[in-house]
Amino acid sequence: MNKLKDGMLLFHGSYTTVREIKLEKCSNAKDFGKGFYLLSSLAQARAFIHSSLRKALNAGDIAADQNHGYVSSFRYHEPADGIEVYEFPTTNRDWLWFVAQNRRERLAKQLRDKIDPQIFRAEITVGKVANDNTNATIAAYVGGLYGKIESEEAVNDAIKRLMPDKLEDQFCFLTERAISCLEFQEARKYVV
Repeated sequence: MNKLKDGMLLFHGSYTTVREIKLEKCSNAKDFGKGFYLLSSLAQARAFIHSSLRKALNAGDIAADQNHGYVSSFRYHEPADGIEVYEFPTTNRDWLWFVAQNRRERLAKQLRDKIDPQIFRAEITVGKVANDNTNATIAAYVGGLYGKIESEEAVNDAIKRLMPDKLEDQFCFLTERAISCLEFQEARKYVV
């Protein structure tokens, strides 16, 4: 697990370049909530271009023949007065419950009080990414296919299926103050 460090270079894969981050354009129901997501892995950011193109095409934001996307890179600068960061040490129960309650509103009421309250105070959340390869497992878990979602057996079964050692790190910037810690570096075009 990569910890967030001052000067760290982070990547965002998309159908378009992102120079200026606008939180109001960020989607709800994402792993760590509504925020701007970055990755420590350039390869993973490039892989996200595929799903971004698919979503943009379905939304009518791009032409059907667009065969490229971009990876925008940002340098993180920790503010002198610090910032509230929550880092999940691994894909544990709190990580799974936090992702589940962010993805499914009905679970938020059920799980929120069981999750470490420090997570909800964070301006930046860091943890493993639940990507396209893990969506089926997360959906099965929140759908109760592994048992009652609060049960240790269901949690352990879902985490084992997610193969956490193969998941990359993601960094979610949740507030304007957090966004102000990011300095745009460049955007590179990739044909998919």
